[in-house]
Amino acid sequence: MLLTLDGESHVRQQACDHCGAEYSLVTTYVLRGGTAFAVSKTALHHHEGAEAWIDVVFGSWHDDAAEDHVAFGCRVGPVPGSPDPAATAVDAAVPYGDSVFWGWKLSRAEALGHPQVQEFWTVVDFLLVNEPTIAHHVYHQ
Repeated sequence: MLLTLDGESHVRQQACDHCGAEYSLVTTYVLRGGTAFAVSKTALHHHEGAEAWIDVVFGSWHDDAAEDHVAFGCRVGPVPGSPDPAATAVDAAVPYGDSVFWGWKLSRAEALGHPQVQEFWTVVDFLLVNEPTIAHHVYHQ
């Protein structure tokens, strides 16, 4: 599966609802074989070290096709006993309201059993290596 970025990501600053600190919200469009494949929103926080909360939406990306959208979520960051960050599935898109964009926001348990879970992890790995703002935050802080 050949993934590429669809242009540069959009980065904006927001205040964290939990601690009030500023964080970056990165919106990225991912192509597979040159065709729209996924959209991710990644919140880059500094709570317990550098954390990336990645939500990925899959579905049809043409007009009026949002009814098939499905969202996955994960946290990438420090874990006890490991010098490297680790990714853990979490409930998808928790800080965002319900909308047709997000579609079916999977719980952690639903995500782990979903047929697209491997595609989700492939997109997460791709973002961690290829999206410069995310890669720098997770690996160079």
